[in-house]
Amino acid sequence: MRIKTIFFTALCVICLASPVFAAETYVFGVHPYKNPAELATIFKPMISLLEAETGAKISFRSAKDYESFNQSILKGEIDIFFMGPSIYAELYAQHPDKVRLVATALDKGKPTFKGVIVAKKDSAINSLADLKGKKFAFGDRDSTLSCYIPAAMLMDAGVFDSLKYDFTGKHDNVAQSVLQGGHDAGGLKPDVAEKYMGQGLKIIAESAPVYEHVIGVGSKVDDATMAKIQKALLQVKDPTVYTSIQKSYTGFAVTKPGDYASLLKVIKKVDAKMAK
Repeated sequence: MRIKTIFFTALCVICLASPVFAAETYVFGVHPYKNPAELATIFKPMISLLEAETGAKISFRSAKDYESFNQSILKGEIDIFFMGPSIYAELYAQHPDKVRLVATALDKGKPTFKGVIVAKKDSAINSLADLKGKKFAFGDRDSTLSCYIPAAMLMDAGVFDSLKYDFTGKHDNVAQSVLQGGHDAGGLKPDVAEKYMGQGLKIIAESAPVYEHVIGVGSKVDDATMAKIQKALLQVKDPTVYTSIQKSYTGFAVTKPGDYASLLKVIKKVDAKMAK
């Protein structure tokens, strides 16, 4: 009887001490280009896929603004992330160990996309030259397509210094401000611009291609799990994993950090002239 008691006690100690059966937990973060509730719905298919493939428990998180999102990654509060290319380019340049590239989104089969500048359809603004002395709406200061790319386009066109500009936050805010007459033009993602074209917007210019949004992991995620995440994204069979993010997305591809080097040059150019 005493032997059985000792055995049972030892077994309990082993079970209580062993973490082998505990599932790993991760936080999946997305930069706040939409409100948190909407983003949680958009990325639910991807999170479900990654939970199934890794065996981990994954929760969702966004942030109040881009800077807060960046800090959450650097502090290790976000483990897996979907982020804009300018955020990735900047963070990788400073903290390559904390933003490891897993995959890049494919837009209509390509790992690149373009930014656009819009104006009201019934306005006399039809080119970047027409924006001299006008009011311009940017989105978030750290956004690729609602700040960095349009700002660089305006600088190259020689009209940036003549502008009065404001940061309006999300892409939808840019479109709505232009439609309502708060600004003469603004910088947007193509899919957001298309959403509002039927309401009175027109595209007056588009950028050169830049590399698309990134799926990456932080330092907490081990190499084996990182490989599982990459395999899941490259071999994904359920199209809602990517079309829920953007209708024109067709999957994911492997890219290199160096592919984002040209964007980093744009960032430095804009930062030199535009206050943060």
